[in-house]
Amino acid sequence: GSFYILVLAAGLELCKTIAEVGGHVFSEVGQMLRQPETSSFTVTPTLITGSIIPTITWIRSRMPMSLEKLFYPSFIERAGIGDILDCTDITLTNKVFGAFQQK
Repeated sequence: GSFYILVLAAGLELCKTIAEVGGHVFSEVGQMLRQPETSSFTVTPTLITGSIIPTITWIRSRMPMSLEKLFYPSFIERAGIGDILDCTDITLTNKVFGAFQQK
């Protein structure tokens, strides 16, 4: 669902706001989305399970995304994924993100 979160953020015109936040925020938000019940904010679990997750589900059902056309074939091959990169497949998307080298 992380690609769909990006679609949602773009649709809500949050790009500038997101660019201004510190890097640690993304890790914290990711943790809250993975385990909403462990959030220290009392409203967060309800917001995530009652609004964000249903919205992402709705977007996924109407906008299935396949991302293999975004990358060079050599990158796809090096990442070890098949012909289709379905962004709902966490194992595949983890392989893609793992193939990026930070310098």
